[in-house]
Amino acid sequence: MQRVRIGGSEAVFLENDEKDVLGYAVWYTISRTLVHKDDLHAWFDKHGLSRFKPADPKHGDAFKRICSEYKEKKIDESADSETFLLLRPLETGLTRKIVLEKRKEGKKLSYNVVGEIAYDEKSRSVNYSLRTADPVVRDIVKEILDRFEREKDCYTDEHIRKILHRILDSCNRVKLKPSGGIYFIPLDDFYWIERFSKIVEEIKKIDPNNRTEIWYAPIVNTERHRRMLEIKVEDTLEEILNSAIERLLKIDSQDPSKVRQVDEIAKQIEQATRMAEKYTKMLKVSLNRTTSLLEKAERLLNKIRQIQLSQIEIKVKSTA
Repeated sequence: MQRVRIGGSEAVFLENDEKDVLGYAVWYTISRTLVHKDDLHAWFDKHGLSRFKPADPKHGDAFKRICSEYKEKKIDESADSETFLLLRPLETGLTRKIVLEKRKEGKKLSYNVVGEIAYDEKSRSVNYSLRTADPVVRDIVKEILDRFEREKDCYTDEHIRKILHRILDSCNRVKLKPSGGIYFIPLDDFYWIERFSKIVEEIKKIDPNNRTEIWYAPIVNTERHRRMLEIKVEDTLEEILNSAIERLLKIDSQDPSKVRQVDEIAKQIEQATRMAEKYTKMLKVSLNRTTSLLEKAERLLNKIRQIQLSQIEIKVKSTA
């Protein structure tokens, strides 16, 4: 790489040397997608992403998602009123009331429960009962049943987005925009992103019109870019650590899940520590702003662990 100054700014001429590049800026769009679990698992094995392979989709989640798309649907309109089909959840379980509601100029005229549709965990199937012969209602219920059968074993765009977030986190990603959306990935972690780009290609093979995409561009090793990364790394680490500290302070001592919560936060802090060490070596700078936060987070974590340990000892003594 050759560096020159032009009008007070640094210009760089690359020579195909990896040392010329610090890493890559990565951005993506995950569009509406449905991929069968067998296809996605095969793609992850094929492209070296087995460690990120997700658990099977939950049928109950598929039922909830599909019902949410039918929670309010206009099915009839006349000169003096409109009729809507509503799916309303009960307080417990995976059951939805089927309601016909008439409105005039936004005001409710009638509200009639005409049936129920529910996902049964034991039989892993969707059942329904109707107290109406309305053909439109019956058609919509059939449509929900058909979609459930087609989609119950499929991953959605939300699943794929979460998987990508896991991959980005494992790559020591740093936000280049405060709101996210564009991330920096160090050069030696970038191969995971290249592998995920193959998953995007597979999605487009089965649906050429799908707008899912992932793009990346090299961040060249210049003084300006190193300074930018130093700032963005500290911003990202500060956000991670502040989140961890806030979660630690909110833990309820009576919450039965507190041990799991502390373990999750410990992993968050350990990840931040590894990130700080990685970027300190890469940029050859000291990340002063996050050092004190790391120390504060670790002190809080140690205190909570000591309290938990003492509570466990008390329980052991009381049962002895």
